[in-house]
Amino acid sequence: MTQHEQINFIKSTFKEMRNKTYNFSKDRNFIMSNPQLFTFLYNSSVALAIASDGNVDEVEIAIIEKLARSIDVSKTVNINLLEIMSTAPEPENCMTNEEFNLRVGSELLFLSRNMKKYEDDFIEAIKTLLKFDKDPKKDGSMTSALNKLMDFVTENNTGLNKEKEIPKIKEYKKRIGIL
Repeated sequence: MTQHEQINFIKSTFKEMRNKTYNFSKDRNFIMSNPQLFTFLYNSSVALAIASDGNVDEVEIAIIEKLARSIDVSKTVNINLLEIMSTAPEPENCMTNEEFNLRVGSELLFLSRNMKKYEDDFIEAIKTLLKFDKDPKKDGSMTSALNKLMDFVTENNTGLNKEKEIPKIKEYKKRIGIL
């Protein structure tokens, strides 16, 4: 891919991800930079998995809380990716990474509780995010990591609706392109 093609790819991919998350971002006044959007979408697969049974229980809230403590934009997006992302336009008045890191857990919880409203958009946005994955079949790839993240939710959910979640999570994975 030439540098010009790469820049066009980055711009169009971020534009598509922003379009798909526009309603959520507007509703929540959650104005993200490109690295923050990348990080949020990467972790939003957890919200999909949690919302799969239509109920957010205490165990799932604990999963989000644990995940939120580990989310950090600077750890998710390496310096090379930051440089590439800088070619795509960003909205004005983006929050700081510190504010993002503090809010991300509550935003994932809100998304989980309101997934019916945002489901199609987030499935498409995550699908778009996976365009960054150069080798999706490789162990350790972004696709593999998202698959494991969604499986983690299922494995750690001890709630009554666990059996209801499994087929829905498989459907989500298929729609995203993970399976």
